[in-house]
Amino acid sequence: MRKEIKVSMVIAFAVFVLFALVIPAAAFEGGGFYTTETKDESLEISGEISPEFRLFSDDGDLEENLKGDLEFVYPGLENEFTVQMDYQVGAVEEIDFNEVYYKHYGTKYNVTIGKNIVIWGKGDKVHVLDNINAEDLSDFINPEYKERQIGEEMIKIDRFFRGGNANLEFIYTPNFTPHRFANDPDSPLGNWVINPFAGQFTLKEVANKTGKTETQVFEDIEDSIPDEDNQFGLRFTDSRGGTDYGFSYYHGYLRTPSYDKKAFQKLKSSLIKGSLDKSLFNSSLKAADLHYDEVDIFGFEMARVIADINSRLELAYYRTDDTAGDDPTIRNNKIAWVIGGDRDLPISNLNLNLQFTGEKILDDDQIEDNISSGKNIDLQYNQDGDYTTNRAILKLEDSYQNEKIIPELTWVYNLKDHDYSLKAAVDYELKQDLVLTFAHKIFRGDSDTQLGRFEDNDYSSFALKYSF
Repeated sequence: MRKEIKVSMVIAFAVFVLFALVIPAAAFEGGGFYTTETKDESLEISGEISPEFRLFSDDGDLEENLKGDLEFVYPGLENEFTVQMDYQVGAVEEIDFNEVYYKHYGTKYNVTIGKNIVIWGKGDKVHVLDNINAEDLSDFINPEYKERQIGEEMIKIDRFFRGGNANLEFIYTPNFTPHRFANDPDSPLGNWVINPFAGQFTLKEVANKTGKTETQVFEDIEDSIPDEDNQFGLRFTDSRGGTDYGFSYYHGYLRTPSYDKKAFQKLKSSLIKGSLDKSLFNSSLKAADLHYDEVDIFGFEMARVIADINSRLELAYYRTDDTAGDDPTIRNNKIAWVIGGDRDLPISNLNLNLQFTGEKILDDDQIEDNISSGKNIDLQYNQDGDYTTNRAILKLEDSYQNEKIIPELTWVYNLKDHDYSLKAAVDYELKQDLVLTFAHKIFRGDSDTQLGRFEDNDYSSFALKYSF
């Protein structure tokens, strides 16, 4: 209900602004409402609809899915009003007004008001600087990056310099939206539920002992995390001498919740004894003090063609309140990066895209001290003593018959834990705006790793996508 009210308020406000700006302009430029001048402006309607079938290898289940989106755009030389609605069977929010905004185009300024999606950074669908919008992980990382973004209500101002080559962006959002995680292990999309307490206990264990469903357990966890408000972002980008570069600053919150591990010791003991009840689970959640850590993120980005490679770089410094690293319930400061690029190969129409992304947790010696001193169980403690992660994303794409047939291979591999996902797919354009896609995707790794925990979700799929 709360989100529906917010969306209605955004729509009403955007419509009001649209009329406030467009109607006076029409009155002054065209002589009033009844002008006989003809204009090219008209309502544009576009969208996609995609039925899909997934055959899961583990249990042989064949699931039918349907997703689509519908977009209304009223464009003009100075004003634009956009509404986009997404639909996905099995998602946490099956119907979502993902974008509802008004945009004014000026000579040196653009102003956007409403629910919008903004992507920052030079990485190719891999980012460490893109922090304004949360992700919908109801279908984990299976959809494209842009399709996973959740619209955020915001005011965005773009100030252009040097004939538009340089841009200063200002963003303020009155609310903060965390990542939207899957909560239903029986979703037709597959079981993509992520347990925020991996290594402490499983959601299934708690559900069995308390008489709840896993979905109810997950919802109890989400309800125990207090809402946060306000995000602020500032980004300057420029292009000089064939190099695109930028600097950015973000103030908001980490979207992975932090908590006090010590609060779950009694709960874990009760699970082993088989004596867990609802009251103990709820009291443990309260004692754990789940929260989103406040963070300042300072970033640098760059893109340039080097030796025929479309090279990309993102570098970020995450500064939390735990600058000393001695608070076991708050995540330490860290640096994060994306580096890589793509290049066309002299074979057929092959394009090779390789990117590396990772992070280094700072003050990790203090994490070890928290454990050895018996002060507490540190949230980020790693028994191997390794606080650096690296992930490789390799994509190989080809095309035939004037891009009517596009095969693609995507491999995501975590260098530290050796877990990975591998996807082979081919798009075949049956006719204009109608594409048939065949795909097979597998997950491998230990059950406590980021990708290995979805090993039971290997699937083959075929889908039609019609664009209009």
